Amino acid sequence: MKINFCIFIVLFVYCISSVENNSGFDHFWLVLSWPPVYCLQIRCERKPTDFVLHGLWPVNSTGHSLKNSTNGTPNFYSMLRNHSFGIEMDEHWPSLGSKEGRDPYKHIRFWEHEWEEHGSGQPYGDTYYLQSAIRLRKSVNLLRILRNQGIFPDGRSYWETGYVDAIKDAYGYPVLKCFNGYLLKEVTICVDGQARSFISCSPAERRSANCHNVISFPRHK
Repeated sequence: MKINFCIFIVLFVYCISSVENNSGFDHFWLVLSWPPVYCLQIRCERKPTDFVLHGLWPVNSTGHSLKNSTNGTPNFYSMLRNHSFGIEMDEHWPSLGSKEGRDPYKHIRFWEHEWEEHGSGQPYGDTYYLQSAIRLRKSVNLLRILRNQGIFPDGRSYWETGYVDAIKDAYGYPVLKCFNGYLLKEVTICVDGQARSFISCSPAERRSANCHNVISFPRHK
């Protein structure tokens, strides 16, 4: 009985450890939205002409998003006293649904939401996290690399493999998400656990893509 009990305890501890390891932070998703399609689902007061940052999401090794409600929300009001920080956040991480114009102070609720849902689940301080998100967004030019592949935001449809190949060559395998299965809505690029370098999304992560074989790239209206 004692031996069996010991074996049970060892297996129980092993299982708990495995669950913790599988659910812990591993890397990031840099999620970029295409406004013409994103704004089909919400009323947008702003419609940028480039991809915009939806968020930098911490995920575990299988690509499940993480959050930690015990992490306090950053004081964005204090951070935005730095004028250049506010301008960059407003340009690269805007709240498209905001009715308040381009005043960066009006987007605080959106950024707080992104922190509470995603940013709180990563191991770094808020300043490092936010600066990393902006730096990564600035280093990505999806429109350019897609145009180099002959894919333009002109309302026409292109093979899904064309999008993937163009993005893969520059940033590693992406995950594509579509509205109604064929309208390009979001591109997710995987980033290492230090939020420094782009990496290929794993096969398991790529299986979360929901686009058809042919994807439309809607133009701005």
